[in-house]
Amino acid sequence: MKKVTRVMIIRAEGGAANPAKLGQKLGPFGIGGKFCQDFNAKTGDRKGEVVPCVLTIYEDRTFDMSFKTTPTTYLLLKAAKLDKGRKGSDHGGNPKVAVGHVTQDDVKKIAEYKMPDLNVDSLEAAIRCVEGSAKSLGIVIDK
Repeated sequence: MKKVTRVMIIRAEGGAANPAKLGQKLGPFGIGGKFCQDFNAKTGDRKGEVVPCVLTIYEDRTFDMSFKTTPTTYLLLKAAKLDKGRKGSDHGGNPKVAVGHVTQDDVKKIAEYKMPDLNVDSLEAAIRCVEGSAKSLGIVIDK
């Protein structure tokens, strides 16, 4: 059994990881170029979306990757056609101001997509998780 050196989560755009951006994180382990090649080959079909990857690095400079679904906040911002959500009240934002809108259908699609990574056992619970994320971003769900 191989000895694990490090486990980390890397977030990069599908098919667009490069050693220049990830070098600081991966350089000390000597796997930057190889990781980027493998990541890009396996995520080429997810271009344009953020792909979280759980990276397990072993002592012999080999590694394993497992991929997660795109973050809920990214999907909500994309559905609402926004670059970023509302500022928090601790950063001068007003918690009552809505910055965007999504439909109930958008929320349902996101919840169905996120089901494998959410710690829930029903679609209704997944929808409530997505609704909570939308609320914290300042996105209103239109019924």
